[in-house]
Amino acid sequence: MIAALGLALQISAAPPANLVVREGEVIRTVPITASLVGRYVRADLLAAALGGRAAATSTGHYRITLGEHKLEVVEGVPFIKVDSLVIPMVLPPLMSGRTFLIPFQAVASVIPKYASGFMYDAASSEMRIFSTAARRVAASPVSSVAPPTSSPSTGSPAPSRPRGSKVRRLVVVDAGHGGVDPGMTGPIGGGPRLIEKEITLSVAYLLADELRSAGADVLMTRTSDTLIALADRGRIANRSKGDLFVSIHVNATGSRASWAARERGYETYFLAEAKTEEALRVERMENEVVKFETGANAPKGDPLSFIINDMAQNEHLRESNDLAETIQQGLGRIHPGPSRGVQQANFAVLRGSFMPAVLVEIGFGTNPSEAAYLSDRFSQREIARVLARAVMEYINHYEARVGGGTR
Repeated sequence: MIAALGLALQISAAPPANLVVREGEVIRTVPITASLVGRYVRADLLAAALGGRAAATSTGHYRITLGEHKLEVVEGVPFIKVDSLVIPMVLPPLMSGRTFLIPFQAVASVIPKYASGFMYDAASSEMRIFSTAARRVAASPVSSVAPPTSSPSTGSPAPSRPRGSKVRRLVVVDAGHGGVDPGMTGPIGGGPRLIEKEITLSVAYLLADELRSAGADVLMTRTSDTLIALADRGRIANRSKGDLFVSIHVNATGSRASWAARERGYETYFLAEAKTEEALRVERMENEVVKFETGANAPKGDPLSFIINDMAQNEHLRESNDLAETIQQGLGRIHPGPSRGVQQANFAVLRGSFMPAVLVEIGFGTNPSEAAYLSDRFSQREIARVLARAVMEYINHYEARVGGGTR
């Protein structure tokens, strides 16, 4: 069979295409070897393009190391081992000189599913590496909501450093949606167009600046217009040992009728089973992003998986509720809309973050007046300052209860 596959590789008339590997503005290409039975890529070239390394092992296996993950293959054996998991492959890996040709399935589904920080876009044959470090970037403006360059004073008090804190707390700031998933668009009835993914990224940048100024460390799950799988956002937070997780979103009504444009206000969620029909509607809306993710990354809805996650997160529910209450109180001082209260729902983005975690709906983009408010640069900065102040206030209260401590 190996000989037949080798012959198929040789006689294929189709010219090899390239896999594009994109990391922010950096683009690398890896040749795709087309055969009569399927597509392959060279393991060493793929590993280098993904920022990893590849080499033969003393046991005759071939290993690709991507960060904390190790992938191993054996010539002619249609399986790939990822860490401790063994995954069946449609085609077997093939020896090619001193390296291996591995089936394209590893690119399209295995790596995105089992190695955090990667997504494959089949439409463009593009593998994307997520840049998650919270850093200032000299990026081009994102529509009308570019990353901030200054911090003028607003009517909200500046966030304060935790009193007597022994450590710098790490806050994970998650800008909802991104890339091919725009989130909600509005408003209903016309007016300047609002796109949720742009608003959330702008507020996330502003919030990150405010938190750093207040003495916190910050990690952003995305720093550009990129789609990151919901499950990966929690993994990013956990891997970085975050202390808090704050996900920013813009709300929308369940209808596009004219009456629906009157819905207004802000609300903050923590992870638990939804208790109201409205919370369940928002839960479904925010979880819909999975339709933009690859099949490998899409949650499978396994109830056992949720139960296990729920048990692991149970110790954080009270803290998440306290953080949500503090955020709601802060927004009440500056937001033109009504408080819709602290809610609970089974948000996919919060399931995997094993720390106090909240999702903030900062207003209704479907409402014309709130859409204008959320699109205003001054208002975005004011929202960010209030969120930062609420986070630091929560940290102060938490450390007062537990006496500071270290991570």
